[in-house]
Amino acid sequence: MNKPKKFFKNISQRISNFKKYFIPLILFSTPYNNIAEQKISAFTRKRLFFTLSLIITFLVIYGMLFYTFTPDVIFKDTTTAGGDTGAHNYCAKFFTEELFPNFRMTGWDMGWFAGTPMFTFYFPLPFFLIALLSKIIAFNISFKLVTILGSFILPAAVYYFGRSFKLKYPYPELAAIGAIAFLYMNSFTIYGANFLGTLAGEFSYSISFGLVFIFLGSLYRGMKKGRFDLLFVLTCVCLACTVLTHLITLIAILVIIPSFLFLNRSWKTIRYIISVFIVGFFISAFWSVPFVLLVKWTPSLYWINIYDLAELFPKEIIPALILGSTGLFFSIIRKDKRMIPIIWTMFVFIFFIFSWSGGRLFNGRFFPVIFIFLYLLAAYGLKNLYWVIVTAISSLNIKGFKRGLFKFIVIAFVPIVAFTAAGSIIASKPTSIRWAHDNYTGFESRDDWATYNALMEYLDSLPYGRVMYDYDQSILINYGTSRALELIPFWTKQPTMEGLLAESSITSPFHYTNKGEFIMKDRTSITGWSVPGERNHEAAMKHLIYYNITYIIAISPEIVEDLNNDNRVEFLKNIEPFYFYKIKGSHNYVEIVENTPYRYKTETEEWIWDMRDWYWNADNVDNPVIYDDGSKELEQFEEIKKEQLKDVSDNPLNVEGEVTSETIEREIIEFTTTAIGVPHIVKVSYFPNWKAIGAEGPYLISPSLMMVIPTQNEVTIYYGMSYANKIGVALSILGLVIIGLILIMNLILYIRKKGYYK
Repeated sequence: MNKPKKFFKNISQRISNFKKYFIPLILFSTPYNNIAEQKISAFTRKRLFFTLSLIITFLVIYGMLFYTFTPDVIFKDTTTAGGDTGAHNYCAKFFTEELFPNFRMTGWDMGWFAGTPMFTFYFPLPFFLIALLSKIIAFNISFKLVTILGSFILPAAVYYFGRSFKLKYPYPELAAIGAIAFLYMNSFTIYGANFLGTLAGEFSYSISFGLVFIFLGSLYRGMKKGRFDLLFVLTCVCLACTVLTHLITLIAILVIIPSFLFLNRSWKTIRYIISVFIVGFFISAFWSVPFVLLVKWTPSLYWINIYDLAELFPKEIIPALILGSTGLFFSIIRKDKRMIPIIWTMFVFIFFIFSWSGGRLFNGRFFPVIFIFLYLLAAYGLKNLYWVIVTAISSLNIKGFKRGLFKFIVIAFVPIVAFTAAGSIIASKPTSIRWAHDNYTGFESRDDWATYNALMEYLDSLPYGRVMYDYDQSILINYGTSRALELIPFWTKQPTMEGLLAESSITSPFHYTNKGEFIMKDRTSITGWSVPGERNHEAAMKHLIYYNITYIIAISPEIVEDLNNDNRVEFLKNIEPFYFYKIKGSHNYVEIVENTPYRYKTETEEWIWDMRDWYWNADNVDNPVIYDDGSKELEQFEEIKKEQLKDVSDNPLNVEGEVTSETIEREIIEFTTTAIGVPHIVKVSYFPNWKAIGAEGPYLISPSLMMVIPTQNEVTIYYGMSYANKIGVALSILGLVIIGLILIMNLILYIRKKGYYK
């Protein structure tokens, strides 16, 4: 008779426990939820088990990373290929050989686009790391390690982010698993941060992407303390490093930071955040100030934005979207303010995507930010579901459960999720695994390496001269990347007109005009810049001669035929499928103008677009136009109006004199002339850092070159520091002084606290 009573009593007790712990958890009443979590706190105190769980989880995560970037390939001394990444080899070589030994982070390069201010408008820190690491191991291996660095940083960075925000187990671990799912996303390839973006060339973005979460975690920890201590210093340095690796992530930080005020709106917090940004900006100012103040001397391109919802919600993101919705629900009901930065960031960037007007910044670059924060929100949803299930099981009080299976469920949940995620990813056969193998086995592993190597060896054997090449993607891709010929200055001593950093050089739009006139296939250009509607061999030749091109590499039969029938060029050699030609005559970088230049007054940002009208009429190359910057020395030249640019009339200059010698080095141009007081065109891209000794100028002359007016026979033009560089360096020194003082003060306080001296 007692057994039925005992049975119903146990049922009643279980229902009571269920009501006490599980139902309040479902209703998200915080006091009851805390009691429920305390119910199993005895297990969570056993750090050994949870440390083991954490270790297993990260072994799975980084096992996946090593599965993608296999050590046998990464540590093989081959030249990385693939997409933009392959072209970045030249940037890394330039930094390693030219800048790093001279303790510089930016400089002038003659290898691309008739000259480029290298790393003035691109991010120097990753290449500094490559150069530094190359002093220990081979350059090619250093390059590979830095290009995958961001992918290895991200899971640990989001884990640190979760721990810094004091989000309870298992959120940090689930966030790290979410990061690995994000990295393997296949739905986008050029936006950056995931594996495919990294392998396509956006490794700087990937590094900066991971630094964002380290910075946010450190900032949150620091603002809770509000002290100017070592953590403050590290946070400032982390911000500076983020800026020096990518600007998109800086925009992300600027978007996220206002949401921190919802977490703590005290003046102490505001003062701390402002101080971090001031000091962090000062540290990076040597690069960021010139970037901001000199960017007007680069082509202002216009991206076509994405407004397709399918891009924002690809099928592979659906599980994260469902869990993210759950996370949003939990965060609202539980009033967890720590989720505000994540939710805020997602919605602000979604708004940006559909309201951004385009211009220099492509809205597609915001997509990775939205995706990663969605995974972080999904981790929060899964974390709360975990506690719901654990508390429900705990409330049932099943005999023997606490000591056996219950412990296993509590501790093994995260590794199980990690293994499940890893298995699902591998089963989907992600593209990134194949891409990684193709990239890092290198150019040397390609079947057509012998042809490509022979091509480069022949070019290197020729006298120095700029190279213009035909473009056929279906052929060039076989050598490792469709940008294979952009690496001519990497393999040889020869400069080429086309390169990776098109947005850094004022010449790049006009090179793409030349390309549009010259080639048969893939007559594309940089974003927002149109090319002539039809191929025009005669116009192309005039423009190539104007830019002092020495060598031409042809692929298409039509181009080969045109060059064979052109008495201005001579055939040199054929290495199938490439035909080499040389433009006849002298190839001087400094020339006396044949017609007196006109001056043209316009806004800096409009110069390139207005010069398109001038450049599209190839006959105008004999009638140059000077950018009127307000200098008194230019008042002697007749002014021209915008409507006259399409057909500039001759203005003959009868002068006796000649350039008797010239020496062209990377950052120094020297020449001797007998034509004092007469304009000389220097066929190198204009940039404000160029200074002249023995001449007035340099001035910007159509469409993108330099002009000087000699005041003596011997003229030296050198690449120096602009006012923007000087301001930036001064601010960086100030930032380092502030950092040094803070470290000294904290060291003194530490010594006093320990009683080493009184």
